[in-house]
Amino acid sequence: MKILQLVTVRQRRGAEVFATQLADALVTRGAEVIVVGLLPPPPDPLTPERAQVVDLLSRSESRFDPVRLRELTRLILHLRPDLVQANGSQTFKYGALARRFVGPRFPLVYRNISVASHWVRNPAQRLLGRWLARSVDHVSSVSEATSLDFGVTYGVAPERRSVIRRGILIPARIEGAVARQRLTELAQLPADARILLHTGSFSEEKNQAWLIETFAEIRAQRPDVHLFLIGEGELRPAVERRVTALGLANSVHLLGMRRDAAELVAGADLFVLPSRIEGVPGVVLEAAAQQVPAVATNVGGMAEAIVDGSTGVLVPLDDRPAFVQAVLDLLSNEEQRQRLGCEARKLVSERFSMDATAAAFEDLYGRLLREHRH
Repeated sequence: MKILQLVTVRQRRGAEVFATQLADALVTRGAEVIVVGLLPPPPDPLTPERAQVVDLLSRSESRFDPVRLRELTRLILHLRPDLVQANGSQTFKYGALARRFVGPRFPLVYRNISVASHWVRNPAQRLLGRWLARSVDHVSSVSEATSLDFGVTYGVAPERRSVIRRGILIPARIEGAVARQRLTELAQLPADARILLHTGSFSEEKNQAWLIETFAEIRAQRPDVHLFLIGEGELRPAVERRVTALGLANSVHLLGMRRDAAELVAGADLFVLPSRIEGVPGVVLEAAAQQVPAVATNVGGMAEAIVDGSTGVLVPLDDRPAFVQAVLDLLSNEEQRQRLGCEARKLVSERFSMDATAAAFEDLYGRLLREHRH
C-alpha cells in the first residue's frame, strides 16, 4: 500500500508531528509512505525516521497558490498512491482540489484535528468547505466532539466520519530527574523551584497572553513558581512584552522551539494549557505519558484527554480564579499530583498508543480501498 501523508509544512507542531509519527508506524507495518510538505520547510524541518519526504517547490506563503496546487496534482499523478491522507490546516483545500483535478483514482482521507466551526467566519466559507468536503471519502476526527462539529459544519454524514484518537509514543522509562535538572540549568533555578510548563504555538487559540496574566496571580501567592513556555509564533513578541510589563522576566522562561519538548515536560510539576480551542491536544497526552498531570481549559475534545479530578483538572474557559486555584492546590499537594500523574499515564497507555492508532488507520485504509475498487 502506497500512502501520501499531506502536511502543511514540516514543522514541529501537533498535526505535523502526528502525521510524521504515523507515517513511520505505517512503514513499520509494511506500507510505503511519503510525507508531502505543501509549504517550504523551516530551517530545522521535522523529518520521519522511516518514511520518505517530498516538499513542494513553490515558495509562495499565500493562503492559496495555484502553482502549489499544480505541483501537488502532478506529484500525485507521478507517484500514483493508493490513498492520500490530508492532515489538518491547509491540506484540506489542497487535498480536495487535487482530488477534483486528478479524479477518483484514490480514496482521500481528511484528518480533522480541531473544531471546524470555529474557523468559519461567514456563509461563503461554509459553502466552500461543504463543496470541498464532497471530494473527501472519509473524515477521521480526533474526538467525538470534533467529529460531530465537522459533520454539522460541512454536511458530512455519519457514515463518512469516524473517530481515531491521536496516538503518541509512550516512553518506556520516565527520566524526570534528568529533565528537571535540564530545566533548572536552562533558567538557572534553585533545585527546590516549582515548575509549570506549557507547549504550543504562540497564537490566539493557545491563549498565552491570558496564561501570563494568570501566572502573575499564581506567582503572587507562590514566589517559588516558574513558568516555561516552549514554542514559537507571531504572538511571541506581544507575550514577551507582557511578561516584562508584569515584572515576570525572572520567572517566565521562553525556550522557543525544541526537539526535546516531549522529554523536558517530565521535569515539570504541572503542565498548563489554557487554550481557547482544541481538538485533542497531543501536548497534554505527551505530558501524561511522562506522568505529569495537566490543568487545562475544558474546550473542544479536552475532556477526552483529561478525566477531571482523576488524571488532571479541567476548568471553564477564561475562569482565571478557578485556574489559579487548581494550580495552587496541586502545587501544595505532592501526593495528589503523583496520583493524577500515574492515572494520566495509565489513561494514555490504554487509549492513545501509537500502535493502536496505526492499526485503526490501517483498518480504515483497507476498508476504503476495498470500497474504492468496487
